[in-house]
Amino acid sequence: MRALALLAAVVLLNGCATTVQLSYAIAPAQPGSAKSPEAAGVVCSPELLARVERARFHKFAVGEPLCGALAKSVEATYRSAQRVENPYKGQYGRVIQFYLQDSALDVRRTPDGSLRVVYSVRVAVETRGRDLRPNTRKLVSGMAVVARRDADTAELVKETAEAALLQLADNTARLLVADLDGPRVRGSASASEP
Repeated sequence: MRALALLAAVVLLNGCATTVQLSYAIAPAQPGSAKSPEAAGVVCSPELLARVERARFHKFAVGEPLCGALAKSVEATYRSAQRVENPYKGQYGRVIQFYLQDSALDVRRTPDGSLRVVYSVRVAVETRGRDLRPNTRKLVSGMAVVARRDADTAELVKETAEAALLQLADNTARLLVADLDGPRVRGSASASEP
């Protein structure tokens, strides 16, 4: 009987959840003028792409917006970047593979009556050489906390999630720049500078 009531509650909660649409245009700030001259392949794990966050009658698919933001981080640090599902040896000078480590969404009402939304996401960034052998694997995270009285809950969830993804994209671009080995070329943003 208890199991049936729990199942009914889960079905009801999933059916009544407000779906929040995240932006696909999240991109990091340009990390600097120097880029790797290599072309890079970007691979997002199936678990990352399938991730859906749920909390307090709200849900959003984070997979595609997250992968898109990470791909833009690679674009910002390499000559070119292309998303690919299964790269083959020699196809790219570098392959950057992303795995979702964990993520959490929390939506609460505070004692003063405002809404507080917290979203955190952590991704493993694995670089592979032309031969597809792993070189490095590091963790990168993004987190945002937004608390307000004047906003709709869905609006606050969207704002918080996008802020966390932007922070993650910026941190990923900085990590990739720090790990660049070999020669660098001037990025397109600085090509017009004297």
